[in-house]
This record gives sequence, structure tokens and C-alpha cells, in this order.
Amino acid sequence: MTPPPMAAPSFRGNLFLCLILLFAHLFPLLGLALPPIGSYSAIFSFGDSLTDTGNSAYFSRGDDVAKRIPYGETYFHRPSGRYSDGRIVLDFIAQAMGLPLVPPYEAGHGSDDFARGANFAVGGGCALSNTFYEKKGFNLSREDHSLVTQLKWFQQLLATFSSSSSVLTSSTEILNNSLFVMGEIGVNDYHNLLQGNESIDYARTSVPPVVNAIASAIDELTEMGAKTVIVAGMFPMGCIPLFLTKFQTQNTAAYEPETGCLKSLNEFSQYHNLLLKYELRALQKAHPHSRIIYADYYKALMDIYRSPEHFGMKWPLVACCGGEGPYNFSFSVGCSDPASKWCSDPLSYVCWDGMHYTEAACQVIARGILDGSYVEFPSKQTCFEMFDEMYG
Repeated sequence: MTPPPMAAPSFRGNLFLCLILLFAHLFPLLGLALPPIGSYSAIFSFGDSLTDTGNSAYFSRGDDVAKRIPYGETYFHRPSGRYSDGRIVLDFIAQAMGLPLVPPYEAGHGSDDFARGANFAVGGGCALSNTFYEKKGFNLSREDHSLVTQLKWFQQLLATFSSSSSVLTSSTEILNNSLFVMGEIGVNDYHNLLQGNESIDYARTSVPPVVNAIASAIDELTEMGAKTVIVAGMFPMGCIPLFLTKFQTQNTAAYEPETGCLKSLNEFSQYHNLLLKYELRALQKAHPHSRIIYADYYKALMDIYRSPEHFGMKWPLVACCGGEGPYNFSFSVGCSDPASKWCSDPLSYVCWDGMHYTEAACQVIARGILDGSYVEFPSKQTCFEMFDEMYG
């Protein structure tokens, strides 16, 4: 069964209208002028595999899993370079705004290829550079696709735009008229540390530098002139089959009774989000002429995990495509391997391959971003409210 296309005119129009109404209601409260409807001429995005639309597949010298079936089966009916069975959150946002799906930066050759936007997100990308891990004794043995690198690519692309560009004619117009999406990033940083059999408490010490790296990237974009930036928070790490398998325990007290997720890792995600929102509030104050919008991936997904049936899902903690065990996830058998097991109905699952989300879950997140259910405007939220949200 395939989800109804979100790009249908009536549904797309309703979602875009919801976004405009949300902005129209809240932006005057921030003392900001609202751009006219349709003013987002392009989307430029950054992040990791949850936002990647094909960069990792282009970079891969071998056979990247996103190039293999059953990846892409639900919507594209072929591997599309996305780590999902279909569309990801970024795709839904682009379609709702009437824009083309955001192409991977590595797929183009110049400004004309990216007149409507470009995606710099790379699977495996980190907030922090490889140097950070090398100093800690970790050898990542892969290219550095951190936020610093992704921002450099954007700057290089920005410099190529000229009057010959088919839609946008100058860097100023690009920055004024584009939507910038900072997809979720940071989980690979934490996974790198946890892979080394380090404790969760040890990995927690890297949260401040990770959040600082994200904030620095957003600060750089707004300093360049970006007017609207959506920033994704961390998802509930304790509900992902990869981490549920790695930290599986007989101690029932380690799990949330309501969801079956690991308490310690969900608290880890909340800590990341608390620090991130604090930084976003400071950034919004420093850049009053830009709009910084927090996309609450954590709340969106926890709503699903707490009431999966409400969203038409039956298997919130089990991977649709994977190997074995209670979560259908194995470190030795991955999705697309000959021995992997595929589910027949991805709509019933939250997680696609043990690490990434299904199109169905991504649609829920995107809908909530577009209708305002899962967004916050940091400049209107106090530190006390953030503290209460985490500990209240």
C-alpha cells in the first residue's frame, strides 16, 4: 500500500496555507515583516542521512545501501539515494511549497542546476569535524562531511550565481528568498562515541560542542543574510532499533513503560534539544531580521510512539527492513542484504531500516512542521519554559 501523494494540489495548498497563516500570526509578534506568499523560490538544506537526497550515494565508491532495493520502493519505486522507503521530511516540505524535490549538491554542475535549491546533507555527516574525533583517539576513516564542509559547499555555490541564473540572480536574492533547512544532525557524532563502547555519560560530554557546531553553522548562514531557517531537533534516540539493540537489557526499569524506549537515551536527546533551543533563542536575539524556527522532531515522534494506532501504525519500535531479533535489527545483516527481512506494509512502521524513518513517519513530522504543531519560535520561549518542558 502506498500513501496518497502529498503533492496533490489541494493537500499541498492546504499545507502551504497553514504555514503562511502560522507565519502571518506569529511574525508580527516578533517585529518581523512577512514575505509574500510564494516568496520561497528555493530550499537549501544541510544535515545527515535523515536529510540526504543522494549525496552519500554519489560520494560512495562502492555500493551504498541507498542505491539498492528496497530503498525508495514506496514512492519512487526505485532507490533514490534516500535512506528511506520513500520521501523524507525535506521532500514533503518542498512539495507542500510547490518546489521541486531538493537535488543533492553532488548531482549538479553549476548554479543553473540549483536555481531552485540544493541539498548539502550527507549520510554519515557529523556536526563536528573529523579533527574533533581524532583528538579523542577515534579514526573515522572517512571523508569529512561535517557542517563546516557543507557550509563551504554552499558558499562555493553561492559564488557561482549570476544574472545568467534561471531563477535567482544574486546571492542577496538567494539569501532573502530561500528557505534554509538545517536537518537533524548530531546523532552520528554521538554514535561515533558510543560505537567505541564508551558510556552514554561519556557521549553526553560531547553534546555542548555538537550543539555549538550547529549554532555556529546557523549563525554563519544568518550572518551571510539567510532570512528563514528551520532547525530540526534531535529525535528520540532511545526508540531507534539500532540503539534498542545495542543497549538491550533485562532491566525493565531502563525502559519507558508507555513506549518501550530506553529512558537514558531519550533523556540524552532531550538534553541535546534543551541546549539547542537555548542557543537558537540567543541566535534569534542576535539576528532579529531573520526567522529561526525550531522543528520539534522529538515531540512529533514521541506522539507516534505513545499512540501509534492514532497514526495508523502497528510496529513503532521494529524496523520494517532489517535482520533479526526483537527489533528486526542486526549489526551483521542490514536492509538490502540478501538475508534481510522486509515488511510488506511500511505504512505500519515508524522505522525503515533500524536507523532511519519510513515515509509514513516522515509525513507526520512534515505535516506538524507545516501546520505549526511541531514548531517553536525560540524568541518567544523563555529559559524557564524550556526547563519546564524537560523536567516539568
